[in-house]
Amino acid sequence: MIEILKLSWSDFLTKKFILLSILPLFCSLFVLGFGLVLAGNELGQMLGDALNSGDFGFINLSNYPFIMSIIGNGVVKWLLGAVFYTLGSYFMLMLSIIVALFIAGFLTPIVCKEINKRHYNANFTPISTSHTIKLITLSILKFLALLLISLPFMFIPILNFIAINIPFFYIYSKLLLIDVGSNTLSVEKFQLLWLENGGFKFLICAFLFYIISLLPLLGLILQLFFIIFLTHLFFKKSNLANLF
Repeated sequence: MIEILKLSWSDFLTKKFILLSILPLFCSLFVLGFGLVLAGNELGQMLGDALNSGDFGFINLSNYPFIMSIIGNGVVKWLLGAVFYTLGSYFMLMLSIIVALFIAGFLTPIVCKEINKRHYNANFTPISTSHTIKLITLSILKFLALLLISLPFMFIPILNFIAINIPFFYIYSKLLLIDVGSNTLSVEKFQLLWLENGGFKFLICAFLFYIISLLPLLGLILQLFFIIFLTHLFFKKSNLANLF
C-alpha cells in the first residue's frame, strides 16, 4: 500500500493530473458558492418569518403562547438560527463532495487510460455502459432508503452525525467502486470485486478518502488523487491476486 501511495502521489504531481484536478475543485466551489448565495437568503428569510409568526408549515406554534414565548427569546432564536445554518452548510458540503465525485467520474476514463499507459499496459474488456447504469441506479435507490432510515436519528446528539454519514459513505464508496472498477477491471474480475463490496483494502481506503472529503477544500483538491490511487490499486488487484 505504501508503494501504491508513493506511485499515486508522483503521478498526481505531474502537470497533466494537476490541471485535471483543478476542474472538480472549481466546479464544486462554484456549486457550493452558488447554492449558499441562492438558498441562504431565501431560507434565512423563511426561517425568520417562521420564528416570528410561529407558522412552520407542518405546525402553527402561534396557538401555543408558552412555546412562542420561549422561541421569542433572543438566545433561543440565535441557537435555532445557528443549528439551521450549520445543517445547511453541512448538506451543502455533502453536495459539493457529490458534485466533485460526479465531475471526477467524467475524468476517470482519462485517468485510468493514462495510468494504464504509464505503468501496466493491461488489455481487458470493461463492463458495458448499460450494466454500469444499472448498478448506479440500484446504488442510488439503496442510498435513498438508508437516508430515510437515518433521518429520525438527526435529532439525537452525536448519533446524528454518525447516522447521516452512513448513507453518504455508502453512495460515495459504491460510486468510486463502479467508476474506477469499470475502467480498470474485466467483467469477470469486476463482478467478483462487486460481490466483496470492493474488498477490505478498498473499503478502508474509501473510508479514509471520505473522511478527508469532509474537510473543506482538501477533499475537493484531492478527489483526482483518490481516483489515481484506486486505479493503481485495481490494476494491481487485476495483476496480483494476493493483493487483497
